[in-house]
Amino acid sequence: MRAIKNILSQLHTFVLWLLASAIFWGWIFTFVTDTSVEKKITVYCEVPQMEDRLLAAALEEDMPEGLRMIKVHPFSYVMFDMESIGKGDIFIVPAADREELAEYLAPGEGEKIYDTASGEGAAKTYIQYGNEDYYLYLGSGSVHIEDGKAQAVAQRLLAMP
Repeated sequence: MRAIKNILSQLHTFVLWLLASAIFWGWIFTFVTDTSVEKKITVYCEVPQMEDRLLAAALEEDMPEGLRMIKVHPFSYVMFDMESIGKGDIFIVPAADREELAEYLAPGEGEKIYDTASGEGAAKTYIQYGNEDYYLYLGSGSVHIEDGKAQAVAQRLLAMP
């Protein structure tokens, strides 16, 4: 009985150590599985549903030289960190959201990636589009616009069935 009381009296200490350990190993996991913006392409999609990991794996099959990874995220991934979305390389956005997101999109019309009227679009195996036209843009803050890597991945994305 005395041993149980001793353990229960120290329970808060055990919980704090468990929490600290979880935070530490989460940081290590992020450190190991991520890389700098110069070595990755980040694609943000404002779509109802998508297979982000499968799409990233498919795009990584033929990556431009010098890249380590391609990350694909829904916009909800950066809901509370809009600063990081400014570093995005490729954006897939519905026609209605283009003006709202204009500061993150490179100037120009963008490339239509999905046409509602015909139901035709790129990467439909991985992306479930909504009931409007969708456009692909390069990011205005992308570090890969000048070296052409963002454009190469965008062209590969547009060619996907």
